[in-house]
Amino acid sequence: MLSHCKRILSLAIALPLLACATTEDLANASTATEGRQDVADLYIVDCLLPGQVRQLGGRTFLSPRRPTRTTAADCRIRGGEYVAYDRADLSSALRVWMSAAEEGDADAQNTVGEIFEQGLGGEPNYEAAAVWYQKAADQGNKRALLNLGTL
Repeated sequence: MLSHCKRILSLAIALPLLACATTEDLANASTATEGRQDVADLYIVDCLLPGQVRQLGGRTFLSPRRPTRTTAADCRIRGGEYVAYDRADLSSALRVWMSAAEEGDADAQNTVGEIFEQGLGGEPNYEAAAVWYQKAADQGNKRALLNLGTL
């Protein structure tokens, strides 16, 4: 009963105060949230960027798409694509990174190693992880050197 009375009393105090709020106060409250960013935009994702339009002599061509790790907002701004809600599926991440790794990209090779170390749909494959870490480490990738050392 006492808590019920407290609620009624707090409402009796708050309602006149709300009635005194001007439209200017309400406008200031809405500008306080202006420019806020959604938390999901700040997540780091495996982004597949579109290819670059290149010119060589008189020919114009589109380069292959390239993977990168960036925020979801940056990926969207740059015209890339990423898997928004299926991050538990390592095979989708492997498909994104494998082509760049096979072409010799050290960051992609390290990422492929990390995917194999974590386990692709089951048990981790440490041998495959070591092979990819070594390829990236041979190119001077410091993260791959650390991963290889801890593996």
